[in-house]
Amino acid sequence: MDYKSLGLRVGIEIHQRLDTKKLFCDCASQQQDEPVSIIKRKLRPSSGEMGKIDAAALHEFLRDRNFVYSLYPSETCLVESDEEPPHELNREALAISMQACKLLNCDIPEEIHVMRKTVIDGSNTTGFQRTAVIGLNGSIDGTKINSVCLEEEAARIEIREGETTYYKLNGLGIPLIEITTDSSINTPEEAKEIAEKIGFLLRSLKVQRGIGSIRQDVNISIRDGARNEIKGFQELKDIPKLIENEIARQLALIEIKNELHRRGVKLNIEQKDVTDIFKKSKSAIIKKQLEDGGHVVALLIHDFSGLLKKQCGDRTFAKELVGYIEPFGLKGFIHSDEDLEKYELINEFNELKKIFDAEERDVILIIAGENLEKAIDSLTIRIKEALSGVPEETRAADGLGSKYARPLPGAERMYPETDVPPIETLELIKFVKIPKTLAEKEEELKKILPKDIAEQLVKSKELNIFEELLETAEPILIATTLLSTIKELRRKGLAADKIDKNKLEKIFLAVKSKKISKDSVPQVLEKIAMGEETEKSISSFSLISEKELEDIVHVLAKKNKGLSEQALMGLIMKNVRGRADGSKVMELIRREMKE
Repeated sequence: MDYKSLGLRVGIEIHQRLDTKKLFCDCASQQQDEPVSIIKRKLRPSSGEMGKIDAAALHEFLRDRNFVYSLYPSETCLVESDEEPPHELNREALAISMQACKLLNCDIPEEIHVMRKTVIDGSNTTGFQRTAVIGLNGSIDGTKINSVCLEEEAARIEIREGETTYYKLNGLGIPLIEITTDSSINTPEEAKEIAEKIGFLLRSLKVQRGIGSIRQDVNISIRDGARNEIKGFQELKDIPKLIENEIARQLALIEIKNELHRRGVKLNIEQKDVTDIFKKSKSAIIKKQLEDGGHVVALLIHDFSGLLKKQCGDRTFAKELVGYIEPFGLKGFIHSDEDLEKYELINEFNELKKIFDAEERDVILIIAGENLEKAIDSLTIRIKEALSGVPEETRAADGLGSKYARPLPGAERMYPETDVPPIETLELIKFVKIPKTLAEKEEELKKILPKDIAEQLVKSKELNIFEELLETAEPILIATTLLSTIKELRRKGLAADKIDKNKLEKIFLAVKSKKISKDSVPQVLEKIAMGEETEKSISSFSLISEKELEDIVHVLAKKNKGLSEQALMGLIMKNVRGRADGSKVMELIRREMKE
C-alpha cells in the first residue's frame, strides 16, 4: 500500500501496569487471592462540567446491564467497592510515572490534578476511572509523546450471562501508566517499532510483567475516513496486520458510501413484525428463538442490494453490522443477499418480498429474539451512516481485526476528582532519579555474560532477580539457572514456582563456599521442585573430599584405559552424581592420563 497517498495517520496508546500496591489504597496488586463474596451494581451516567452526557457513556447506559463483582480478602477493600473515598495517591506509583516522564523527555506540571473519566461499562464500580496527567510534550526517537498519565486499571471481566456481566474486582485500582503518542506515525511497521521502543523503555521501571500487564490501543485514520480507536491489542508483532485490516475496512466503507451516492440512495428503511410468517419455519435458528418467547422483525433497505456481502477488511459489511446489535444480546441477522437455502428460509423470504413489495435492488434482513427495539434502533442508525462513509468509533480488538464497541468518547466524560487533593511536584521531582534503561543494562551485561545470554536476559522478567542475586555466584551460573534450568523443570511438569529468590540465594552461596558444585545446581533445584527442603537438598549433594575424588578418578581411569577424556569425564561425573566440580574432575583425569 502507498500509505502516504492514503493519508494514513496512526497514534499509539501504551498501557502498562506498575508493580506496586494499588493507586488509592493499600491493597495488593498480585491478583492471586480467591474470592470471598460478591456485590451487585447498576450504573448510570452523570453529566460533565459543561452539563452534557458523554455519548459513549450514554451508549453503555442504554444497554441496561447488571454488574456483579467478586471481592478478595487482601486485594480489595471498601475503596474498590465504592463504599469509602479514595486514600492518598500512591507516592511510589507517582515516582515511577515521573521516571517514565523523564525517560520520555516530558514536561512535568507543577501541580498534578486527578480527574474523573466517565466509564459505565461496569469496569469500575464508581462509574468513572480516576486519571491524572503526569507529563506532557515528550518524545521518543522523533515521535512526539502527547501525554503520560497515571490512572486506575479496570476490573477484569470474568463471564457474561445475558444482561449480567461478572467482574473480578481485584484488578481494579492497580496503578497504570498510559503513554499517548501523537498521530504522526505514517506506516504500520513504524507503529510497531514505536510501541516496541516504548514497551522496552517501560521495562526499565518497576512494572508488572506477563500476560495482560501491557497492552496497546491503536488510533487509525485515512484520508476521507475517520479516526477509529482499536482497544486492547496485545500482540506487538501483529500491529501492522491490525492497521492494514483497518485501512482495508475504511476503504471498503468509503467505497460503499460512493456506491450509495452513485445509486442516488436515500436509505429509506421499512420495518415490520413478521413473527406470524415464521411460526411454521423449518429453520432451527428461528424455531429456537420463537420457542424462547422471541419474535421476528424484518427490515427492508431500499437500493442496498449486494452491499452487505462486500468485504470490509477481515469480515463482510453484514458481519460488521452485527457488532451494533451484539451489545443487546443478539448474535446476528439473516439477509436476502446470502444463501437462504442453508437456513431453510427461501419460502419465508419470498413471502417477505411480497409483503414489502420489494424490488431486486432492495435488501431484506430479519432479526429474531426478545426485546429487539434497542438493537434495531442501533442497527438502522448505523446503516444510515453508510451514506457518510466511516463513523468515528471505539472498537475492540477481535483477532487481527476489530468490532464495534461504542462511540468515541468526548470531553464531556471528564470532570475533577474532588476526593483527591492536587499534588505539588516541584520538590518531588528533585528526588526522582532517571533509572538505567534496559539498553544501558544490556551493554553492562555483555561485559560479564555472553552476548546472546545478555540479550535474552535483559528482555526476560528474570532480570530483576538476576541483579539481586549477582553477588552470590558467578553471573553465568545465575543467568543459565534463571533462563534455562528452571524453565526445564517447568517442561518436566515440576513445581518450579516453589523456587524463590531466597532458595536460589542459599544454593548459590553453597556453591560459592564450595559446599556443593555448580554442576549439582540443576539436581538440587529438581529436588526442591519435588517438595524437598532446601537445606536437605543442598546437603545431599555436598562435595566429596579431594582425596576421595582422586581415588575415584584413579580407579575408573585404570579400569577404562583407552577411553577419551570426554568419555571418561562422563563416566566419572555419572559416578559422583553432581558431588564434584567438573573442572576439578577434568584436571584429575588429565593428571592421571599423563601418569
